[in-house]
Amino acid sequence: MERFGASADHMVSHVRAARSQVANALATPLSDLDEVGLTTAITEAAALESQLQALKLQLAAEAERRQAAEDTGDTGTDAWLARLTGDRRELLNGGLLLAEALQAHHRPTLTALSEGRIRLDQARAIVNGLAPTVDEATPQQIAAAEDLLIAKATGEGTRSGVPMPPARLRQAARRAYARIDHDLHLRHQAMSVNGHERRGHGETWLSMGPRGDGTYSGRFSIPERHGELLRSVLEKLSAPRRLVRDRAGNSIVDDSAPDWGVTDRLGHALCELIEHLPTDRLGPSAITMLVKMDLDDLIAKLSEAGVATTGSGVDISAAEARRLACQAQLVPAVLGGRSEPLDLGRARRLHTDKQRQALALTHDSCAIAGCDRPFDWCEIHHPTPWSHGGGTDLDNALPLCGHHHRTVHQGKHELLRHSDTEWTLKYLRPPRRRPQPSGRYTYIPTRESGLPEAS
Repeated sequence: MERFGASADHMVSHVRAARSQVANALATPLSDLDEVGLTTAITEAAALESQLQALKLQLAAEAERRQAAEDTGDTGTDAWLARLTGDRRELLNGGLLLAEALQAHHRPTLTALSEGRIRLDQARAIVNGLAPTVDEATPQQIAAAEDLLIAKATGEGTRSGVPMPPARLRQAARRAYARIDHDLHLRHQAMSVNGHERRGHGETWLSMGPRGDGTYSGRFSIPERHGELLRSVLEKLSAPRRLVRDRAGNSIVDDSAPDWGVTDRLGHALCELIEHLPTDRLGPSAITMLVKMDLDDLIAKLSEAGVATTGSGVDISAAEARRLACQAQLVPAVLGGRSEPLDLGRARRLHTDKQRQALALTHDSCAIAGCDRPFDWCEIHHPTPWSHGGGTDLDNALPLCGHHHRTVHQGKHELLRHSDTEWTLKYLRPPRRRPQPSGRYTYIPTRESGLPEAS
């Protein structure tokens, strides 16, 4: 029999006793459970799983602290754990990072996980959601934000009483400081949204190919805002539906509507979308954006800290809203202090197809010098913003590819004329930072760091 220290022997005996109890539970005939017993057993099993995961995370963190891999010659703690457990190294590495963050900054979340009140994915969503400002917020502010998110994760803090899933919990984490500290909330929300946009853009990929059986399959990862846009388009194309209305508004049944599931309908809608894609050229965006913003953000002219929300509920940065607004028909919904609609604007006029054709006579590609993206792939940018009196005419039109258009609206580069038909981007120096009495740093905006207004 293995011999451990007194404390270790005590822990190991507890773990083995727990395994023995689980084995006894597995030997119990499930047919003996009534509905209440089945529900309770599933709930308790989920809580037990959370407790075991909390124990594994703490053990892994201790192995990392001791550098246990050095004694065995493994390349790292993740490799050491993989050899013992058979799990993949990348998963274990992510678990190590989570374990370190829980112990260093998020004790309330670790406690909730150890007690089986929340699940591992929920704990990860809380930790990752608060990560952008974890070095800026005080321990008291972090703990207060955690309490709010833990309550949502357990259902105690939701209107329905239903636990909030990780996806929605990540969105709630962006606003976790709203009632705690207003300035911290604005910085945290902006940093969260900008970080998600960078990750979405950096982790965009698509893989597809024929299967040899008459079908084509693939997988992809795209930014959240584009995923919501694609899903919105596909859902609109998911007709015919069995229950519809005629022009008089009367309900009728379409017997020809196929009996498809949700995934089948979306798949056929994708085929319809592909069949109607233009083959001669790619035109301008057909997006109509409903962008909601607070009155303070509007008055601040969508500063770098501004965050907008699309009609589908996706948070986007002010820079991304400005980029999309150049090609989309922008419908601003300005909200007051109680979220009352103060103004609902009309779609604004964009450059017409005739203007694009005229612009194509002088530009056959992106206007940035050295960029060979074809003109048909470009979006039309207003060098002089609409809000500064810039008109929608050829003198205020510049074809930019998606990358350079995005770069212009991020506000870190200055657009300079290079020749009659070419422009360049000059990098602006980063904003100054100066130490505060608390020893922390705060953002000090400079004139160069200000973002251009919506084109």
